[in-house]
Amino acid sequence: MEKKEQKEDKKSKTLFETLRDINVTGHVEKKNGLNYLSWAWAIDEVMKRYPNVIYEIERFDNKPYLYDEKTGYMVFTRMRIDDIEREMWLPVMDSNNKAMLDHPYTYKVAKYEYQDKKKIKVGEETKTVEAATMFDINKTIMRCLVKNLAMFGLGLALFSGEDLPEEELTVDQLRERAEAYTFREGTKHGGKTILEVYKEAPKYLQWCLDNGKDEKVKEMITLLTNMKPTEIPTDEEQMEMFGYLNRFNTMSDEQREIIYKKYKVTSNQELTLKQLREIFV
Repeated sequence: MEKKEQKEDKKSKTLFETLRDINVTGHVEKKNGLNYLSWAWAIDEVMKRYPNVIYEIERFDNKPYLYDEKTGYMVFTRMRIDDIEREMWLPVMDSNNKAMLDHPYTYKVAKYEYQDKKKIKVGEETKTVEAATMFDINKTIMRCLVKNLAMFGLGLALFSGEDLPEEELTVDQLRERAEAYTFREGTKHGGKTILEVYKEAPKYLQWCLDNGKDEKVKEMITLLTNMKPTEIPTDEEQMEMFGYLNRFNTMSDEQREIIYKKYKVTSNQELTLKQLREIFV
């Protein structure tokens, strides 16, 4: 009975209304301020309702992308559902939403720090955009298909605002957003806020600062906790640490356990240079 009612309801709606009304919550991932919808789930949802859907990936000289040496790679898709056809296109970008080329290149961005709740420019830093691979192109093609489906209504609201310039926020507004941010479900600390993780596992936040690719998340961590990425030790500091660790290995098990408990670590590799100096100097 329920299936019959759903079928009649679908007939009473247009194709766009049917797909627009599908709840995409729980299938969305947010990266670098953009929303990503699972392509496999999106295709499955559409084909359950419209099994005659047809899609095409455009090719140029038998390659699934168009390349320009100045502007980078662009992929194009075309989709038909019933008698309606839509097209979509998407550039191949890295995790910082920079266009990828067939070779690495660098660019400079302003570097900021928070001092007394004020965002202050302290210099510039150089970032690298790696050369695009077929893996990057494939990911972009699948995302392009999802945006193609959005033109038919599925998850269209997710892409609202992607074409607008990023708004300038005050420090208080940034702090409010940062306090409300939660790590994505399915990750190590999924569903928890930055401050909750800071209380329970600050080392995880330090790992995010040192290894994460989402600059917005790193900025929020710094704003709320005043933590900063770990500075890479100089050659001299590395040699100094090597000497301390060699001395550490000559200690007895009892002596090492006392140090582990004092600094709340589980191995000598977790000790910082400052801590090693406290132990041996």
